[in-house]
Amino acid sequence: MKKLQFKFWHYGVLITLLIGAVIAYNLEASDKTFFLGGATSHGHHQIELACTSCHGDGFAGQDFMQQACLNCHADELATANDSHPGKKFLDPRNAPLLAKLDARRCVTCHTEHKPEITGAMGVTLAGDFCFHCHRDIASDRPSHRDLDFATCASAGCHNYHDNRYLYEDFLTRQLHPSLPAPVNHLPVRNSLAKWREENPDKTPLTGSDADLHTQADTANIIAAWSDSSHALAAVNCSDCHQEGKVQFNSAEILTQCGQCHSQQELAFTAGKHGMRLSASLPGDFSLNNGNISPAKATLPMKADAPGELSCVSCHGPHKTDTRYAAVEACLGCHDDEHSLAYRQSAHFRQWRDNSPDGVSCANCHLPRETHKERVTVNHNQNHNLRPNEKMLPVCLSCHEIEFAVSALANKPLVRGNFTTTPPANHDTFQLIRDRIARIRSN
Repeated sequence: MKKLQFKFWHYGVLITLLIGAVIAYNLEASDKTFFLGGATSHGHHQIELACTSCHGDGFAGQDFMQQACLNCHADELATANDSHPGKKFLDPRNAPLLAKLDARRCVTCHTEHKPEITGAMGVTLAGDFCFHCHRDIASDRPSHRDLDFATCASAGCHNYHDNRYLYEDFLTRQLHPSLPAPVNHLPVRNSLAKWREENPDKTPLTGSDADLHTQADTANIIAAWSDSSHALAAVNCSDCHQEGKVQFNSAEILTQCGQCHSQQELAFTAGKHGMRLSASLPGDFSLNNGNISPAKATLPMKADAPGELSCVSCHGPHKTDTRYAAVEACLGCHDDEHSLAYRQSAHFRQWRDNSPDGVSCANCHLPRETHKERVTVNHNQNHNLRPNEKMLPVCLSCHEIEFAVSALANKPLVRGNFTTTPPANHDTFQLIRDRIARIRSN
């Protein structure tokens, strides 16, 4: 019996040592996959091994996690004029509601590592959670009497945090007959022209002005550079290749480009394309490149898609071809139904033919914005992606409001990249028209 007990004790020690070795390996090798409690949501899967970003060094409590959420998302919520900010729930009269649903904390609705209960928007609450606060909506809004609470967030209705474009007053104004019709084209990019106006002393450079000649294919590189916006803006080789350096990893490329394009750098690292290069991530996740295997993406990607994600992944290091970056760079990686259908759409045909009405991938997913008369591109491709109604400002450049909302609310149409026409009417606008009619009749 004693020999048998010793035998089991011996195996117990061996198993304990093996478990300890596995844990030690994961810690020392910075491989935290052993500690993941489950798959992360689509928004965080690329940085799921940056554990301390959300949990702190010692897996801190809810206050730390709440601040971690705000570290990344506070600016976006402020821009959206968050319709459900935490301060709304500080009123003592809401205490009974908070006992059922503590809406002051992000993790109440957004709980990571629980894929079995996580919805498409990263929400881990039942779809009818609006009921806790809005149970009297039927009496307040008779038009909502027959609507189910699980439909509140249906496409074309309400967004919990951001109702800028689905807010009733905005939609009503868009229906007003005195509103100017869409201009049928997107804002025209003018950054280079504005820069030339502000720097009249800068003379465009030509191939003969190149100040770095170190590579075998220098002639091809100089030819590409001399035809680029960099040469037009008097940016010479040495401005990027400081001290003659010619090889850069993704993080170094981002830093170099950010010296002149700081706004684009911030936007890029705020989106999923550049988030793995974000300086706000902790040191234990210091990837020196933005590589991610196409097989690990949550959307279908082409098997030969480059894993690197940096500025030159789309723009190229020397020839800043924006037309290539706007379509070919996207379709060189993305292999999902929506992307593959783009070439069959009217948007693509018009873009291919250089029509002012043409719309590229980048026109929708990297929207053009006007800041002090300067039209620039927002390089955060998440900015208006989820929910897709955030794309309405882009759509309204060319389309009427009801047409645009109807298109964005139609999932098969979105998957097919708008190759057909959406329904002429949308239920939300019928509710608005009925409400306007009631107000006028009174």
